[in-house]
Amino acid sequence: MAVGGVGRGGGKGRAGGAKGPAGAAPAGGASFGGRVDRTESLVGPSGLVGSSNVQGPQAADPVASQAVAIARKLKNGGFKSKEEATQALVAEVLKEKLRMKSSSLTTKIADALQDDPRLNQVLERLWSKAE
Repeated sequence: MAVGGVGRGGGKGRAGGAKGPAGAAPAGGASFGGRVDRTESLVGPSGLVGSSNVQGPQAADPVASQAVAIARKLKNGGFKSKEEATQALVAEVLKEKLRMKSSSLTTKIADALQDDPRLNQVLERLWSKAE
């Protein structure tokens, strides 16, 4: 038995034999998916075109922008303490995301955020980023 064209009709007198992969890239070509569209390099993880260095910090949603506003207000003395600012942030999240207003739930969530060391560290970073 010969390798290649046995039982396949040969094909215009060509000799049978080992064949390379059909539709292979030309010699020296890139591998699968090697070409990158020029605009693709400009697209960031969010899918938006641009660079974070050019436009400055922009909030992706209303809650994030409100968190930055609360942090600025805390830095400027608008809140008496970080606990009060945390409660304002929790109330904003409840209002925006869940469409609800509950002072007891806001207090419980704010207390839980401040009691958890990891989440408290996140809050501290948020409060320190106020410009």
